[in-house]
Amino acid sequence: MKTENIKIVPKWDKSKDDIWQEAFAGLEEEKAFKKSFTAHLSFLKYAAAAVIAIAVVGTTFAYLYAQTETAARGTHLVITLPDGSATTLNAESKLTYKPYWWFASRNVELNGEAYFEVTHGSRFTVKSNNNTVKVLGTSFNVLARAGQYRVTCLTGRVEVSANRETVLLTPNMQAIFQNSKLVVNESPEAAQSISWTQNKFSFIGVPLVDVVEEIERQYDIQVATTSKLDHLYTGNFSKAKEPQEVLEIVGKPFGITFQIK
Repeated sequence: MKTENIKIVPKWDKSKDDIWQEAFAGLEEEKAFKKSFTAHLSFLKYAAAAVIAIAVVGTTFAYLYAQTETAARGTHLVITLPDGSATTLNAESKLTYKPYWWFASRNVELNGEAYFEVTHGSRFTVKSNNNTVKVLGTSFNVLARAGQYRVTCLTGRVEVSANRETVLLTPNMQAIFQNSKLVVNESPEAAQSISWTQNKFSFIGVPLVDVVEEIERQYDIQVATTSKLDHLYTGNFSKAKEPQEVLEIVGKPFGITFQIK
């Protein structure tokens, strides 16, 4: 075979310098891609961290923020809670709840007296100092003042807890915390426990001093007398009457006169 007839064709039609330049260009593109990918990944990490931080701050705010509604002396206040449950506050009463945490936990704190009409849903809890009422959907009245704690069930069922003792109330039943114990009574006229929402006040065997305090609270007045108030009062009055007239009605059975300061 004659070697002069053999033609050698180069495998590459590019110069060595061109090949090196293309190789380095590829490396640079790969580096740029990795840098871009790393930056994108870092952005996603920071974005995720920001979302988590916002969620934590928002959740913390929702949990910690509390709203307080107050009925001053001489007034009543009707409140609609976030789920549509209705609460009527008696005079000189305060209700605290967390509006932005409500759908996670339906809890309220009460100091004073209130009538609740609770919509059906998750457990609804009313706390007053160390005493607790738990319901799902019902209507009931809670009196929680200094030295007084009384819960009256009108509809549904109510669970009352005080001093590590728990009782279950059904309609027309009442629980009173006295002498460090929960005492449960039948209350055929349970509706009278919420007559105050209509500005009518009914008392059965109630210490006279408590009756006078309620009159002071409803009319936002101060009452004075030189007589002892060691009596039990049974009767009723309407806020439609003037306070002096009401005091005369209350004091008459005992021969007691009252003066408004």
